[in-house]
Amino acid sequence: MSQINTVNVLSIGEEKLKFRVSATFAAPQLTVDQGEYKFLLPIPTSLTNSHEYNSCVIECNGFQAYGLGGIGDPTWTAPGALAKVGTIELHLDIPSSQTTTTTSLIAADDGVGNSRVGGYRELIFLDCHSVGDGAGNVAIGGRSAAWTGKSTSDPIMCGNPFGKTITIRNLDSMSNDRCWLVSAGGGAGGADVGHYVYSFDVTMIPNK
Repeated sequence: MSQINTVNVLSIGEEKLKFRVSATFAAPQLTVDQGEYKFLLPIPTSLTNSHEYNSCVIECNGFQAYGLGGIGDPTWTAPGALAKVGTIELHLDIPSSQTTTTTSLIAADDGVGNSRVGGYRELIFLDCHSVGDGAGNVAIGGRSAAWTGKSTSDPIMCGNPFGKTITIRNLDSMSNDRCWLVSAGGGAGGADVGHYVYSFDVTMIPNK
């Protein structure tokens, strides 16, 4: 039986349309709306500032959240209550008409759901593991715990985000409330003690 060797040939023109965007936030050092973080996304090349590229596809390929090294009891909270969060919905205020989120949390929503449409929305399924605590402790525990995840879906089409101030929101996928990391001993809605890391792949789409 014959074997055919294949080689992926990359086009420079196509590769120039791909960009990686990483954003990190140390919430305790910022004046922030908890669970909501802003940054200005620079224009890296002329392609991202061209009238010929009004759209793109965006995918989150990495997320991590962890508390300050001295926090022994990190947990997620929403404004009104401490929360067990296994999945966050990552929301960016970048225009998109191709996303919907539906939740059914109360009896009135049964069979209908409470739906929200638009913007970049991505479910990030979280896993908690140890990354160490900066003092040599690596066993899983409060000081060494970090929550990680990435998109399991295909990229979604959005408007061109470059040159704009972007707002990232961590939303509890069950309640749709903003959520962030706190010390459990401090109670619900406490000070944001989280460090948050996001990585996105952005590919520009020609208008025609």
